Amino acid sequence: MNENYFMGLDGFAWFTGVVENRNDPAKLGRVQVRCLGYHTEDLIDIPSADLPWAHVMHPVTDPAMQGLGNSPSFLTEGTWVIGFFRDANEKQQPVIMGSLPGVPANVADKTKGFNDPSGKYPSTIEHSYHTTGESDVSRLARGENAESHKQLIERRKNRFGAGINVAKGIVKARKPFIPSVSTNTTETENERYSEPHPRGVEITDKTNTGVYPFNHVHESESGHIQEIDDTPNGERLLTQHKSGTYEEIVADGTKTIKVVGDNYEMVIGSTNIFIQGDVNMTTYGNKREFVEKDYILEVGGDFTRLVYGNEQAKIGAAGNGNLEEVVMGSHAYNISGAVKGSVGTDSKLDSRDYDLNIGGNFTTSLGGDYLTTSIGDMLLSTAATLKTVSLDSTTMIAASTTSGKIAIIAGTSLDMKSTGKLSINSEEEVDIDGEVINLN
Repeated sequence: MNENYFMGLDGFAWFTGVVENRNDPAKLGRVQVRCLGYHTEDLIDIPSADLPWAHVMHPVTDPAMQGLGNSPSFLTEGTWVIGFFRDANEKQQPVIMGSLPGVPANVADKTKGFNDPSGKYPSTIEHSYHTTGESDVSRLARGENAESHKQLIERRKNRFGAGINVAKGIVKARKPFIPSVSTNTTETENERYSEPHPRGVEITDKTNTGVYPFNHVHESESGHIQEIDDTPNGERLLTQHKSGTYEEIVADGTKTIKVVGDNYEMVIGSTNIFIQGDVNMTTYGNKREFVEKDYILEVGGDFTRLVYGNEQAKIGAAGNGNLEEVVMGSHAYNISGAVKGSVGTDSKLDSRDYDLNIGGNFTTSLGGDYLTTSIGDMLLSTAATLKTVSLDSTTMIAASTTSGKIAIIAGTSLDMKSTGKLSINSEEEVDIDGEVINLN
């Protein structure tokens, strides 16, 4: 039996050391580690490139094969690690079991071993302000220290609608006020709201959130952050991108999603959304909706629109379409400008009639002229008795026809009176027929 092939039979050798390179040419997640007691800090004697490649042990929850699990390992240059040698005699096959956090006293010395050759770790981290002389545990996980973390400072500073980005808050839509038509008695102002406080609390309230050791933080090199906060009465979940885009769920179940760039959501199947409370949607840009098929909207209460510009609607844009409305109550409108319309002017339409059926009175009051023109017949009739018809004019009332005749028939008497000259002209005969004719 060759004991060299059986790990442990040749002894067991521990080591602690510092990672000096993680750019594994085989892309296996290995790192080069300088081991205390086995290697010197002299970079000329033992350059970083000559250090043995160490495999990183993964937990049983991580298969570490065929792309499955978390890969590669998250060990950076400058990380203190602990492990053992599979070959206790030769000590060329190190296995890293874990990392060793601490309180680094000085920045990395690139001229010596047991340091990050790039000089980046440890030093002051730009995305967090984390520096030497403090615990390696993230500031976000150390209670009151969280408020000094750059990402949390930026979140509080850029809280949308809190006097930042949008003065006085984000506007909610309001109902329109229409004098003489609206049921509202006065003009109302827009209500406003703001982005919730980060962690669900104001900066001055540091209790019951992110309390050490209950807040479990994963922080990447570039500044991506994940928090699983198990603080009693302050339980939270946070996923945040270095850009500031984040999703957070606070203790009372309130969820906030903020996207600092563009947002895309693709659903191949159906989407069902149930909201028991109110919905407020505010956009300071344009909004477009395209519905390829039917659009059904059912409103259990009032439906109001307040439009600051123009409103346009085209029914049947793809061909022939109808607009059908049923109003069970009254219909009121107030138009400050002109009203122009056209019915059936498109020759491609089959039906071009305008039918208006009124069950009660019809009253029209004009401040100017009234003109009705028809190229066909014009009929004024009533199913009841036409009691009084009055035509008053300060200038002239004219009735004419280019062909046919004009008939004026009275059931009792017909009075014609002029304060000036009365002329009756005919290009042919004038017939006056009566039982008695009185002149002057």
